[in-house]
Amino acid sequence: METQSFFESIPQKWMTAQRWGMNKFALGSANYWFTFFADTSTSIFFLIWAFLKVQHPAQVGFSLIVGYGFWGLSEYVFHRWIYHQPEGIFGQGHRIHHEQDLVLIAMPWFITTGAMFGLWYLFAVKLEFALFSALLSGWLGGFVWYSVVHHSHHHWNLNGPTMRKLKAYHRVHHQFPEYNYGVTMRFWDAVFHTRYKRSSSEPHHR
Repeated sequence: METQSFFESIPQKWMTAQRWGMNKFALGSANYWFTFFADTSTSIFFLIWAFLKVQHPAQVGFSLIVGYGFWGLSEYVFHRWIYHQPEGIFGQGHRIHHEQDLVLIAMPWFITTGAMFGLWYLFAVKLEFALFSALLSGWLGGFVWYSVVHHSHHHWNLNGPTMRKLKAYHRVHHQFPEYNYGVTMRFWDAVFHTRYKRSSSEPHHR
């Protein structure tokens, strides 16, 4: 009977641990702003390392662009299938953002940085695939750009037409969470048919 009670308590203990981790590391301005510095400096480090190791700068530049392009798909995948999962720390954190969109919340900086350096060490250093460092730089650069754009949607009033359209596009996502997963681009919503389309019967708001 005691053993059964112990196993039954595991999900509750895990949820308590997740909430503690969220409050300790993800919420708040310190982690939020340091994440920008950590991710940007890590991306720059990967790019410089690639230029030092690869003899052909054009290959490094091309790999950088490919990595950035791959981020666009990653942004959609993460937002739709990871951040919007009903359970788990990612879903819980994103739910906080949807309920309180001005709260500063971000992935704990050391998780992203640790994962990036782990991949870099495995593929670029140990397996000697030096161009992977440039790929990572482009991908992480895309992630930084996503973070800047997403922050601007909720905290800044930018006058550029592109940013205004993206902000309006993202505002629709907060009203209808099953649509408009793209933050920096709308392309993948078109590919996966998740771009919101207002029905003719829906009232127009001025």
